[in-house]
Amino acid sequence: METLYFVVQILSLLGLLCGVLMFWSSRKPPAKEGNQPIPALSIIIPARNEALRLPPLLKSLQQQSWKRFEIIVVDDGSSDHTAEVALSYGAKVLNSKQVGGMSPGKSNACAYGAQSAKGEWLLFLDADVQLADEDSLERIVNSFSNQEGKGILSIQPYHRIVKCYENLSVIFNIIVLTGMNVFTVWKGKFATAGSFGPCIICDKKSYISTGGHEASEESIMDDFALSDVFLAKDLPVTNYAGRGIINVRMYEEGPKQLLEGWTKNLATASQSTHRFVMMLIQLWIFGVIMAVLAPILAFLTESSVALLCGIIVYLLYGGHVYFLARRAGNFHLMMFLFYPLFVLFFTAVFLYSLYRTHVLHSVMWKGRKIKV
Repeated sequence: METLYFVVQILSLLGLLCGVLMFWSSRKPPAKEGNQPIPALSIIIPARNEALRLPPLLKSLQQQSWKRFEIIVVDDGSSDHTAEVALSYGAKVLNSKQVGGMSPGKSNACAYGAQSAKGEWLLFLDADVQLADEDSLERIVNSFSNQEGKGILSIQPYHRIVKCYENLSVIFNIIVLTGMNVFTVWKGKFATAGSFGPCIICDKKSYISTGGHEASEESIMDDFALSDVFLAKDLPVTNYAGRGIINVRMYEEGPKQLLEGWTKNLATASQSTHRFVMMLIQLWIFGVIMAVLAPILAFLTESSVALLCGIIVYLLYGGHVYFLARRAGNFHLMMFLFYPLFVLFFTAVFLYSLYRTHVLHSVMWKGRKIKV
């Protein structure tokens, strides 16, 4: 029993080390710099039944210190008052039309919006995001200017938690960031796995030359496929974390939407993660199991020292999970003590996502059955 306890403790510490290595830093766009000449910007927001989510985003855009932009809301077959809400904030509203042979959906709406855009740069924003500060947009465009205004710059929004069940997204948010390959201790050693769909800025010239969303339409993960067509043309793809710059409220309709959303995204996205980074993620999750077993086995050994060490490892792992969680969103302090339950939920959804992706070959999202 003592030998088994020792092995479990070692494995839990190994998992903890893997967690540190896989999410070494959360890169953020640098603070605004100088007075670089910035071209006109077109902000394109695909929207399907987003009447309740649009106001915070459009209001935050009105409050920006940098104002050389137009706002295009592409209404993708909404049955609510999406168009009226967008118009009330001064946005240009387009009713989505089919581009080429594309199917209805977000990618088609983005491509249609890009066709009507007047700006030299295109910023695609999901309707559920919100700029966090009045200089957020300025930081985004200046950061894109720093990479010579070419390729893609994407930002994963900081997850803003309101209702208790939304904390179920915690492990998913950590994995979304780490699975992109660029936040490890090795930084640029691994090629990026894709781009963050909620906030993508690119130049229109590159967008047209690569085919943009039209070229990436076949993939369920349009953000990953979009980065692939840019990388195929040797154009840069840069990813950042969005704390203090851009926020998001995810799946506020309820647990069912949360389950559908992560099922849609998870298994497909994981295929783009580098194998070594995926191994670190798997060992980190496995370490959680070991961290739970450690105090249980220590109790069975009837050693007070072993029990104390087991509890310390459990709490140490909890502190690490909470530290990573706060990089991704304002998740509740309960992560610190009950993190194994959230890892268990993540694992169950991941397995369900694999089943939907590789057996049923379809997922559900916003009333649409999407073929995978």
